[in-house]
Amino acid sequence: MPRRTSRMIVLPIALSLVCAAFSLRPAERPGDVSPDEYAAVITAAAGTAASFEAETAEIELQIRNGGSAAWGSRGKNPCFVSYHVLDGKKKVIRYENPRSPLPHDMKPGDTAAVKVTVKAPLEAGDYFLEFDLLLEGLSWFKDLGSEPLVLPFKVSRREWPEDRYKLSLDAGPYTKIESSVPEFNSLMKLIRTTLKHNEVSFQGRTRRIDGFSAGAGYPQIWVRDANTIIPASRYFYPASYIHSWLDELLSYQRPDGSLPDWFDSRGVTDKNTVETDQEASAVQAGRQVYELLGPEWVGHDIQGVPTYERMERALEFVLKDRFDALHGLIRGAHTADWGDVEMEDADQSAIYAGETTRWTADIYDQSMFYQAARDLAHGFEVAAPRDKANLWRERAERVRRNADTWLWQKSKGFYRVHIHLGTWRHDLDEDAVFPMGGNAQAMISGLAGGPGEGKRSRIIEQALSRQKEFDVSTISGSLLPPYPKGFFRHPALDEPYEYQNGGQWDWFGARLVLAMFESGFSREAKEKLIEIARKDIANGGLFEWDTKDGAGRGSDFYSGSAGSLARALIEGYLGVRISGHDLEISPRLGLDNAGVHVHLPAADRFVAYDYQIDDKARKLRLEISCDNEPGPTISILNPWAQLRPERSSDGPPGITVRVNGDKVPFKVERVGRDEYIRLDALTTRFKKGVVEVRYLRPTE
Repeated sequence: MPRRTSRMIVLPIALSLVCAAFSLRPAERPGDVSPDEYAAVITAAAGTAASFEAETAEIELQIRNGGSAAWGSRGKNPCFVSYHVLDGKKKVIRYENPRSPLPHDMKPGDTAAVKVTVKAPLEAGDYFLEFDLLLEGLSWFKDLGSEPLVLPFKVSRREWPEDRYKLSLDAGPYTKIESSVPEFNSLMKLIRTTLKHNEVSFQGRTRRIDGFSAGAGYPQIWVRDANTIIPASRYFYPASYIHSWLDELLSYQRPDGSLPDWFDSRGVTDKNTVETDQEASAVQAGRQVYELLGPEWVGHDIQGVPTYERMERALEFVLKDRFDALHGLIRGAHTADWGDVEMEDADQSAIYAGETTRWTADIYDQSMFYQAARDLAHGFEVAAPRDKANLWRERAERVRRNADTWLWQKSKGFYRVHIHLGTWRHDLDEDAVFPMGGNAQAMISGLAGGPGEGKRSRIIEQALSRQKEFDVSTISGSLLPPYPKGFFRHPALDEPYEYQNGGQWDWFGARLVLAMFESGFSREAKEKLIEIARKDIANGGLFEWDTKDGAGRGSDFYSGSAGSLARALIEGYLGVRISGHDLEISPRLGLDNAGVHVHLPAADRFVAYDYQIDDKARKLRLEISCDNEPGPTISILNPWAQLRPERSSDGPPGITVRVNGDKVPFKVERVGRDEYIRLDALTTRFKKGVVEVRYLRPTE
């Protein structure tokens, strides 16, 4: 997001790295460029480079202009420094990489020092880096006869704490997965690396703070990002990383109940006032915290004020300051879907509400508030004044009903991006724009109804068709079609498919994938998760956003992407939902195999399972180990549903289920396009057990 770190917006391009505007492959020499014009002499301070897998290294280069033409980083075809990654045999394995600008224009004979940040491959080994300059959109210097610099690049394997343990069903303080889908194993490595890269610890005003920055380009702790990182960090980090940052954030609450966007180690804070999701994000994070730590956290004091009271004040602020009484909806500025840059301004003021702000009520803000109000109600129900639980549940329900009235488009099958609050209008038809982020959040929050209701399936079908129609490489396209060129005045998103204006965002695309798993589209969800994983593997990391064709842009090591992808992978595909007191196991693996061991350090809980399938014999074996009392809730995606014509719901012929060798009753339930085998709760009262499912052919 364009975010303020002092008095300026951090553009979606890291200031030290300029991403390619064009995909530049080796090509014939441009006819209007002479070979002797562009020649570079490149040397390095060190003779080799080194890094851990999927991490970065900074290489100091000395560059001399050995040609007859001047170089500049501006104009139609600017000059940049970049590199290619080669394998041990010097074969190119990653051609396109971020560009680094020259520190100044360089005349023939000039020299300059340039620091280039390089990204290591995902697998340890011996590689090479080929450094070169390029005229963006025209040619690499190498293709003009210049000699690039080639350095050996040693990529080492990082030793993680969980590496000390062999994956098994035994209890242990580690989280690890082994999937027969290799992309998911690599995706887990990227998630783990992103967490490690973003760890922060410092002394705050309330205590020692542990948490995660939002990414390489955002060193602060941001509430909307920190909320979405918990679904990843909860599996690897102790309680302090889960809640200390939230305690600190709540301590900065203003008398009116509002909360900042971010804070840093110096105690500096700021708030983007065109957004309306900071307070909702904090309350949602609170729900995740007390589900791990227990209801006692809800009642503990932060600078003399109970946590539940601070969270209620936060949502009361939204209802007082950001509520449109005419429509009964939460209001925010006119941005791109869930974005944080309003349409009127082209500079820093684009993230602050002011006299020129155009106000709207969008589906993203309604979904965030709806979920937060229900989370707050749950908190009151389990640990605080319970008479307020119904109040907040009723407030959530009113927003949901009004969102259906004003934002749901029955004829189109998705929620409109927003309605305008006022008489102003656009020349374009905004109702035709599919806001993927807001609709994904509507499903995740429950505002769009349960998995068996019609809205979810229609939204998902729209997402699938829009990806195909607009030729986006994954399901993560954020706004389809995007607003036209120049609609947003800020340079971060004044072009279609740029940044939040139609760029790909895994932060929200992964939420959509999770909703697909939960709504009965497991086959499609797996395909889309693999597409995202392949894109991220090709980019070598989790970026803030990606171009239409999948090239990484903005901040690397993006926490929001890591959290959303971890949830889609672990809760969606692997089907593990575990908290301090509940456990559900719903593998959606189909014909894949997987071993899973999940541990929650903050709650000291674990579950492990081994899922093995023999499609030829039509047998499925699920071995489970856990510490849950009285046992897990178990449902299994039926991988052979299409082979069985009948759709009866109670132990149909053709399927047998055994638990620890004994034949047991079960139910078959349809959710969307999926069919589940659900076990009776009385049959799953175990801490260790083996579930065997067999599909019987008609002749058996």
